[in-house]
Amino acid sequence: MLVLKQIFDLYIKSSLHVAFAIFSLVKVVELSLNISSNVFLERAIFSGSVFGYSVLKYYEFWKSTKFSVHKNNSVLGITTVAFLTFVICFFQLKFCFQIAFLQIFFLVVLYPFLRKYWFLKIAIVSICVTYVVSYIPTLDTKMLFFFNTILQVKLFFLICALLIPFEIYDSQHDAITLQTIPQKFGIKKTKYLGYLFLICFCILSLILRFERFDVVIAIVIGFFIRFSSTKNSKYYTSFWVESIPILWWWLVLIFK
Repeated sequence: MLVLKQIFDLYIKSSLHVAFAIFSLVKVVELSLNISSNVFLERAIFSGSVFGYSVLKYYEFWKSTKFSVHKNNSVLGITTVAFLTFVICFFQLKFCFQIAFLQIFFLVVLYPFLRKYWFLKIAIVSICVTYVVSYIPTLDTKMLFFFNTILQVKLFFLICALLIPFEIYDSQHDAITLQTIPQKFGIKKTKYLGYLFLICFCILSLILRFERFDVVIAIVIGFFIRFSSTKNSKYYTSFWVESIPILWWWLVLIFK
């Protein structure tokens, strides 16, 4: 059991789970719009998510004098493999996809410097994920500008709502100078903001094209927001909340 727990913890710590969540959102978009899968693009998104999220997650720790290569060799190994996989897949993509990845790269690089502004922290993460899961996969399609924009805004609100449990849990560890949303407005008002994001998501779903599982996923996320607190287990957000996009993909895959 101890070995299984160590493997599970490594799966979470190495950002593989969050990468699967982002990959699942890509698959939901592809299935919903009947877009053909692009293997190299999907691999680039998955491996890029592992690498990018790990770098941002451990940025402060990796540059500190307390960092030990020996103690973190597993995470470093997975991050390195993810980076090499991304590079290989990147050079197999069309030029338009490569430009899109370079654009998002610059925004990710700016994140550590911009996250100190409370209103930018959640916005930048949501913009980056929305860009990766809904803009990049549709670059090679002929979607109408209006519907493409509505799709992106709709997913932006959903991702903002998904981040609320993380904001609440992290508020106990974030420096008070960051003035994150829960620190600035309190946990109760932060939850109301999450519900507002979900309402916007559902309204835009009706405008774009009604998908029955959109409401189901909104209810599931609302449930997790309702029970979010600083006392939750670390797995509440890092595993269960991040599993919601995977659940969404499975529902669409099975019942579509």
